[in-house]
Amino acid sequence: MSVRSPAFFDADRRKPKQKCVLIVEDNHLDTALFSALIESQGHQVLKAGNAADGLALARENKPDLIIMDVRLPDISGFEATRTLKAEDATRDIPIIVTSAYGPYADKAELRECGCDAYMATPIEIAGFIDLIHSFLSRSATRKTG
Repeated sequence: MSVRSPAFFDADRRKPKQKCVLIVEDNHLDTALFSALIESQGHQVLKAGNAADGLALARENKPDLIIMDVRLPDISGFEATRTLKAEDATRDIPIIVTSAYGPYADKAELRECGCDAYMATPIEIAGFIDLIHSFLSRSATRKTG
């Protein structure tokens, strides 16, 4: 194939496809930071400031990943995660639960609610990006079936 071939100018096969990440977080600073980091990686971001809006966006958009805060103004992130994991349409969406509780987070409740990972806030930026990529690279195979 020559450099001038039309196939050469097709989409770069090595470039990851843009993914959609839903952030359910009531802290505007955390939302802004998470959004900026995710968008800097070339992905789309949806935002919800409470669990009810987050549940609606998850059901409607089927994002590739959800970042869910534990403490939300309406229902807890644990309960919202349980709800999404109980529904056929959303149960396979990976959910990363975040919390400022850090090492004091209830590990039993984290396991019981069905979240796929936990990250304490404030986040470590490189670790956050690595965790996001680990789930988004998996979702490519999940959604193609």
